[in-house]
Amino acid sequence: MSDDRWDDAPCGLLTLDRDGTVLDANRTVLGWLGRERADVVGGARLQDLLAVGGRIYWDTHLAPLLHVDGRFDEVALELVTASGRLPVVMSAAASPGSEDVPAGVTRVAIHSAWERSRYEQELRAARSVAELSARRTRALQHATAALSSALGVDGVAAALLAAAVGPLGARSSTLWLTDPGTGLGAGLAEGEAAGSAAAPVLGDLAGRREAFVEGGRVVVPLHGQSTLQGVLSLRPYDDPGADPLDLPVLTAVGQQAGLALDRAHLYEQSASVAHELQRSLLAIAPPDDPRFAVATTYRPGVEMLEVGGDWHDIFLAGDGLLALCVGDVVGRGLAAASAMGQLRSAVRAVAGPEAGPGRLLSRLDRFVEQVEAASMATLAYAELDLATGELRYACAGHPPPLLVPADGEPRLLWDGRSPPLGAFTRPQHRGEARVRLAEGDRLLLYTDGLVERRDRTLDEGFELLRETVTGSADAPLEEVVQQLTRSMLRDESTRDDVCVLLLSWNGSVFERHVGADLSTLSATRHALGGWLASRGADRDTQMDVVLAVSEALANAAEHGLRGDPNEAVRVRAVVDRRADGRDDVVVTVHDRGQWRTPDPLIDRGRGLRIIEALVDDMLVRHEQGTTVVLRSRLQKGSS
Repeated sequence: MSDDRWDDAPCGLLTLDRDGTVLDANRTVLGWLGRERADVVGGARLQDLLAVGGRIYWDTHLAPLLHVDGRFDEVALELVTASGRLPVVMSAAASPGSEDVPAGVTRVAIHSAWERSRYEQELRAARSVAELSARRTRALQHATAALSSALGVDGVAAALLAAAVGPLGARSSTLWLTDPGTGLGAGLAEGEAAGSAAAPVLGDLAGRREAFVEGGRVVVPLHGQSTLQGVLSLRPYDDPGADPLDLPVLTAVGQQAGLALDRAHLYEQSASVAHELQRSLLAIAPPDDPRFAVATTYRPGVEMLEVGGDWHDIFLAGDGLLALCVGDVVGRGLAAASAMGQLRSAVRAVAGPEAGPGRLLSRLDRFVEQVEAASMATLAYAELDLATGELRYACAGHPPPLLVPADGEPRLLWDGRSPPLGAFTRPQHRGEARVRLAEGDRLLLYTDGLVERRDRTLDEGFELLRETVTGSADAPLEEVVQQLTRSMLRDESTRDDVCVLLLSWNGSVFERHVGADLSTLSATRHALGGWLASRGADRDTQMDVVLAVSEALANAAEHGLRGDPNEAVRVRAVVDRRADGRDDVVVTVHDRGQWRTPDPLIDRGRGLRIIEALVDDMLVRHEQGTTVVLRSRLQKGSS
């Protein structure tokens, strides 16, 4: 019989026999269970009073532990009560046997853990809320940082798609940007095929700024200050246990993205205006003369897309005297661009046969004293005698020109150097240097942005430039310029603009590369006719040779290169003086293909017969492609 101290104990007390049958229970535990003593004592086992998990745990762990160690302490379990499950902490000890308690009897103490359990639940809930808030903050910070650092509309779009499948937790996403003319443009996708997601209806988004669920996807309107800039659609993970997408965070990201697209559009408009101004200042129409060819390019700095002070120019400083220059005004923005335009105009005004490069730079020193923004500008200026190939040049603080011989290794021209324009220590008379170009030689002028980098020395930049140009003497000028800028600016880390001017002196040689699609055939015919006229060819010779070369080009493009637009036919013409003193024009048409054998059953091959009728001699060679050599008297009226 239990005494009052047993029944009134503040914890539940039980005694059990060997199989767990309850031998005695105090009022505290009976009150928790909501059962009468007769229902429990002698008729129930302790494990039957536990929740399902507790029963299994008693059989697999606690009962064996009592048998081996004789006790267990403070094990969290749940009692099944009339009002539901009650969290408890249980301790038990098996009696080794005594006068009062026989062996095999187990005494159990049970403490209610309801308040503790509720506290732990509240703690877990608070921790979940804090973790959710931290995840939201991290996701929002990551997306905001990516959007704020992106340049241009494409950059913002890429950053948003990357954030969607990254910190925002989507499986895949599609972004549509609005187009003023067509509504929504083509979708840009990440993690799914473009076009796989259904495009939203713009009318359904009117007035909606919050992210919402539709068709199993989350749709996020991207509103700018005044207009809808786009729509982001996210596909969530559908795996069991996957976290749903956070609509409040996506709403905040959508607002940030809309404003970022606003800024990107304004940025691109400003950049477009700036570069259009830059290109208008750089726009030149080089003199039309077959004795030289030129290619130029201007490439803006990658990180600071604004107007700069780099420039190039090419013009006739006199009869047969070609002037070419590349310069760099210090600074950026409209002030630098304005100074650049004035300096370029001053170069044209001062240049002339009697001035020469050295004297021209000295005169420009006085000019920049009146234009403060042009002070410390650098300039490479050269004059080429188109008849003889003699080149006079001078550099005012500018990177040295690079001479690319037709035969030989490229080399930098280090002579004729002096300080920048308007420098405090400038000489009274600036020097200049001379070099004679051979036919086919090329000269490269450029600004410092092409070779200067923070992570390498200037000597390394010059060496890389020389190596990049090596082996390009036979390539078309435009191709060389484009390949040069791509290679030298591959890292895209330069903050400076780049101007490049590449000149080829043909001398008495006419040379062109005609695409196998013959898109430049008309221009080549016109240029060849002008070159023949400048060499003294009479009208009949001009017409016959131009027609013969046109036929040869058509044959080479059709039979040798199959019209491949990536291939080109090389045309080269020279004047050859024979032993008897007669001048002949010799034209070589070369392609890298192999002509097909004419089919005798088809009336083809008339092109070659036409060519033979138009020129005095024709030779066809099949060595490393196909070469057609045409020879005709320069003046057919001469005997």
